[in-house]
Amino acid sequence: MSSLNNILGIVILIVSIGWFCLYLKDMKNRKLSTKEIVIIGMFSAMSYILSMIQFIKYPQGGGITLFSMLPTMLLAILYGKEVGITAGLVFALIKLISGPTIIHPAQFLLDYILPMMVLGLAGIFGRDKKFNIFAGCILATSLSVLMYIISGVLYFAQYAPKGMNPIVYSCVYNISSAGVEGLLTSILILFIPIKRFSKVLNISISQ
Repeated sequence: MSSLNNILGIVILIVSIGWFCLYLKDMKNRKLSTKEIVIIGMFSAMSYILSMIQFIKYPQGGGITLFSMLPTMLLAILYGKEVGITAGLVFALIKLISGPTIIHPAQFLLDYILPMMVLGLAGIFGRDKKFNIFAGCILATSLSVLMYIISGVLYFAQYAPKGMNPIVYSCVYNISSAGVEGLLTSILILFIPIKRFSKVLNISISQ
């Protein structure tokens, strides 16, 4: 691994630590109720089950699953980013059961932890309008895919076809897999009756 990659890896670790500190700070002010903890566990388990149903599986990992991003993003829209990010973290930890490929601490975060956590930002623009919901979902999935792209460029460039720029390869690889799934999930969420879900879960729509 080049010295530049090592430096970038350190930067990623520092930024990740800062992200976790902000998350922990938010969680101190946002105490989870027993009901929310149970729902996080249920939805995270649903995400894991859906992730095991793959329509397309790529040779170096990843692919398109049966909307495994949906439960995390839906929780983020219904309950807010703290619950959404927590659900993403739990989902990521459950996925580790499958046996992660770890070649660097920064790569581990970029491939397994951060992409799931940022899905919890899906409700960042609110849930009172369909446009806001869609914009939040696109932002969350874009950030998630970006994590995979950075990991691909820094740690899996050797898999790029001969003569192909590693950045182009990583973009094509990850946008055509996680990116496509994220877009389809964002569109699907538009057809979910959010207000009805809120009433069933007894959530104030102005939350």
